[in-house]
Amino acid sequence: MADVFTPEKRSWIMSRIRGKWTGIDLKMREILADTDMRFEMYPSMLGNPDFAHRQMRIAVFCDGDFWHGYLYRHGKVPRQTFWREKILKNMKRDRYVTRKLRREGWSVLRFWEHNINSDPDKCLRKIRRKIEERRRSRK
Repeated sequence: MADVFTPEKRSWIMSRIRGKWTGIDLKMREILADTDMRFEMYPSMLGNPDFAHRQMRIAVFCDGDFWHGYLYRHGKVPRQTFWREKILKNMKRDRYVTRKLRREGWSVLRFWEHNINSDPDKCLRKIRRKIEERRRSRK
């Protein structure tokens, strides 16, 4: 199916999609505030995580369901070649970044958009568990 917008209009529409200060990032910021630890938002480092605690070496990614391929796991793949290729590239990059950070001693936490929105308490429990795990390993 051909795009209903001209390439210029599509480009304009896509330029309006934010990569920072999104709803799920702001919700995660609230969740992280309940850990009583200061996480840096949008640190400049490998993979550009949404949050990181450099001393504890914990990186937190908030992955959008569409952009990072959650729906692929349920057989819902976009028809357009452009979107399929883009999302597959994002998924490949996510795997690479996670592996590389872990090899460098980081704990990597990835949360899906729908989990952040529907079950923030579960996200908080995972983060707290990781913090405790890192604290124990540092002793």
